[in-house]
Amino acid sequence: METAGHQLCLAHLIRNLVYLTELNQKQTWSKAMLDLLRDSIHQRKSVPFGEIDVGGIKDRFNRLIKEDLTALDKKYESLRKSLEKHKEHVFQFLEQEDVPYDNNGSERSIRPLKVKQKVSGMFKADNNADAFCQLHSIADTARKNNQDPFLAFVAVAQNVCNEI
Repeated sequence: METAGHQLCLAHLIRNLVYLTELNQKQTWSKAMLDLLRDSIHQRKSVPFGEIDVGGIKDRFNRLIKEDLTALDKKYESLRKSLEKHKEHVFQFLEQEDVPYDNNGSERSIRPLKVKQKVSGMFKADNNADAFCQLHSIADTARKNNQDPFLAFVAVAQNVCNEI
């Protein structure tokens, strides 16, 4: 089974770059990187998929990650190094149509677990946490595949009954 490529979350990168731009408004690196990421998202949304200038975007990116940022705060160099290390995962969404540029869907999927954890503080037993995660995973997967979660639970129950 083929899976979508790994994509760094551009929403998180943009948030970090906005912070760095506000941290030192005299430097231009974070603003240029921010403009590049926003431009790449805009192209993905507005240009037919096969016509996006992926090479041009990657060239701009490669020039930016080669810049020497050691004169700036260490946060700039840290982000630059991280982007350089993971550069093959920055623009997967431009090369694979089924890859989103952010991980908002994943974050929405784990939100119920985090809410449960915050409200009650914990699960009383590990098997309760496992059951919660399994049930939530079945319902969420059904929703993502445009299926009725209840019917997904029915199908799982029928499979379990057939195995007994």
